[in-house]
Amino acid sequence: MQREQGCIEYGAALDAENALGFQTKYGADTFVVIEKWDSMDALKAHAAAPHMAAYGAKTKELIASRVIHILAPA
Repeated sequence: MQREQGCIEYGAALDAENALGFQTKYGADTFVVIEKWDSMDALKAHAAAPHMAAYGAKTKELIASRVIHILAPA
């Protein structure tokens, strides 16, 4: 992982094993990346960074679909 200004947390997550019965799993072929940024400007800078364009080009054949949710604390 590359350190970037404004990045509070950044990491991948998978379905938990032996979780509660009401869990809806993403599935074995899915992972979720959870990112926390200190501002929308920091997130925008991250999205526009050259290493993100390189990542997108390198992984485009490996990713069937991508969904992005940008959330704010309630």
